[in-house]
Amino acid sequence: MPRDDGITMAWFVKVEGRVYGPYTPAQMRSFVSEGRIAAHSQVSTKRDSDWGEASDQAEIRAWLEESRKGPEPEKRVTPGARPANFVIISEIRSDNGPEFETALRAYGDLEPVTHGVWLLRGPTTSAVLRNELSHMLERDDRLLVIDASHDRAAWFNLGRDADQNIRELWSRAD
Repeated sequence: MPRDDGITMAWFVKVEGRVYGPYTPAQMRSFVSEGRIAAHSQVSTKRDSDWGEASDQAEIRAWLEESRKGPEPEKRVTPGARPANFVIISEIRSDNGPEFETALRAYGDLEPVTHGVWLLRGPTTSAVLRNELSHMLERDDRLLVIDASHDRAAWFNLGRDADQNIRELWSRAD
């Protein structure tokens, strides 16, 4: 909400009950691009009231959408790998979702299917995808990569029981 009195609008951010700011729109935009302000971050134009999620503010929502798209990542090719079709399923509870999707786009043509599910076509392997993408995941995040072209799977942080069950199911002879 721009002001017409010649004064630059100030934003405040509330984190765990503490209020920070004031910040200029340029600073807030920078915070969004750095991932320091997420869609669920509590923001207000007043220090003591009117708190709401950043995604509810039109100006910040536009910056969030812009940051999600991000620059086109440099394409990554796994040496010796043929192009394959992958299904990537993730449950990302941390704030690393946009960074995860940007990294995923570097491996080929990406098509979002639904929240946390993508189809990918690119010259890599399920193990490489799991190994590279798991670096940006945290303790409560989960990842399953299925190579539909070569009948392979790789996963991260699904838990001991799921790990064992997937191994048994995937290796079963017909």
